[in-house]
Amino acid sequence: MFNETNCQQMAQVATSSNLRIHISMKLHFNSKCVLFTHNFFVLIHCVARIGLHGKDLINYFDSWNSGCDIIPSRSRCDIRIFYKFSEYIIEISPFILTIERFVATFQAYHYENRYKWFGIVLNILHLSLGSLFLYIQNSTNTGEVIIYYCWLANTGNRFLVNVPTFFIFFSQLATIPGLLYLLRKNEWNLQKFREASLQKHCTLTERYQISENLRTSSMFRIMSIVTWIFVVYNAGGAYIAHFYMGSMEFADQFAIVEIIHAIPIYYIILSILIIRVDKKPQSEFTIRVNTYQPHYFIELQKFFDEAFEKINLRKQKVVPVQKNKIQKTQTSKVFIVST
Repeated sequence: MFNETNCQQMAQVATSSNLRIHISMKLHFNSKCVLFTHNFFVLIHCVARIGLHGKDLINYFDSWNSGCDIIPSRSRCDIRIFYKFSEYIIEISPFILTIERFVATFQAYHYENRYKWFGIVLNILHLSLGSLFLYIQNSTNTGEVIIYYCWLANTGNRFLVNVPTFFIFFSQLATIPGLLYLLRKNEWNLQKFREASLQKHCTLTERYQISENLRTSSMFRIMSIVTWIFVVYNAGGAYIAHFYMGSMEFADQFAIVEIIHAIPIYYIILSILIIRVDKKPQSEFTIRVNTYQPHYFIELQKFFDEAFEKINLRKQKVVPVQKNKIQKTQTSKVFIVST
């Protein structure tokens, strides 16, 4: 029997933050793969940034006689490899997520169970693009040469050096209308299934994918817009800074570069906006069925019937083989006895 105490306990569980976090993390495996890569490299970027500035502080507070004793060394560039690589991974993430959502939208019927391998492919593509951009802009100078912030490239082709910036800029520019298109298409599919709920039977997979696409497209759209604004700010600030760096002191150069590459602030703003979007009512992303539909139970029964048929066919194939083996062993024994 239910009483007031049970209802209070159920209300506490239903409104708990742990349950909300658990529900909000219910994403498709492929989306989780891309987001895990994104968040992991945000952490790598922050750790690399702490390492860069921490090393400067250690040099500054250490014993030194002149400013030449605390000039950044080559090891600073080695740390900055992780800094730059993680930055590329972060800026490419919305483009990879858009590809994943396109496949999820147009393959909604089978996507939930049959396309988990696609997340691994997207992760490989994600890391490969970041590695390619790092290779283009990485310096090949070695030895004790001082390279401030490692902005030198291993090629003299200016167009090739700017390929990462151009790709990230235009991919983000294409991502925003792409996600808007996916949002409208899934809203249309949602309305279609709602209107046809009395006549047409849609599978649970289709219903889940449409609701999931609506929810994730709304969040990823915010992510794409914020990332595009950051990329425009980053690229514009870097190009403007190049014209004035020659007349600046090194301390001012370092400060301007850190202001331009403000990824921690970008990630904080992005997290706040995504949390606000996720707190919106989810009723608009839910497909409700007004009448009883035994279609799902029929499909489940078909699944079990097909599974049992496969098992029986395997048994029928195995039994004759075993009988043939027994007959062969018996005939061989008779042959041995007769000889």
